[in-house]
Parts: sequence; structure tokens; C-alpha cells
Amino acid sequence: MLNITEILSPGLFSDVKLTVKEEDTVGNFSPRLEQLLSTPACVKAFVRAATEATDNHLPDGYLTVGRSISINHEAPSYLGTAVTFRAKLTRIEGNKLFYELSAWDHQGIIATGTHVRAVVKWEILMNRARERAFSIDRGV
Repeated sequence: MLNITEILSPGLFSDVKLTVKEEDTVGNFSPRLEQLLSTPACVKAFVRAATEATDNHLPDGYLTVGRSISINHEAPSYLGTAVTFRAKLTRIEGNKLFYELSAWDHQGIIATGTHVRAVVKWEILMNRARERAFSIDRGV
């Protein structure tokens, strides 16, 4: 069995930097907000930062999958604004990894939150997904 605390430790972090583009505004669902960074784009950047912080340390065949994410999108960022998203590993419980999230632009914090990911073996994950997808009763 994989002992995650022998591989990862709290304090690991990764920064993802992006300049707000039109595709980063999709998800606002209002034409009046079409020039502002969307909350879904923030979630995507935070997930990328979390995986970049930890997944490359895991042995072959292992990766992390999202369990939960909670963010507070506190301030707007306009098209063309440079934003940094940080995910910092704060604790490990079994196969669960807990991250603290923060994002900022030149004016200060724009979003904060928490994220939980689980370390899993890719092959087992895919087998379970196939079992669910190809079961007799697909819930349809």
C-alpha cells in the first residue's frame, strides 16, 4: 500500500499564472459580465495548480482526483489582467490531500478557498468507471 506521507508533505505548492482571455469569461452567463474572469475559470485554474503541486511527485500509475472544492470569488478581474492562482498542500489524511487556495492580481486577492483531492491508482479508477458505464442498468 502506498504511504503518501513518505512522498508528499504539507507546504508543497504550485502557482498557475494566466492573463484573463475571452475563454476565461465563459461561464458568467450574463452578457453584462463578458469581460470579467468567471468563477468556473477560477476553479479550473485552482485544480490545475493543485495537480501541478502534487501529482508529479507520485509514483507511476498514481494520480489525484477531485473530491471537493469551495471558493469565494471576492473581486473582479478584467480581460487582460494577469492573475496568479496558488494551491498549497496543508495536510494529508489517508489518501486525501487538503489544499488552501488563493488567487491575486495586481490589486490584491481575488479568490480564496479550499480543495480536497484523493490519491488513487489510475488503473483501479478506470476499471470502476468502466463498470459503472457498462453496467446493465445505466440509470436510464
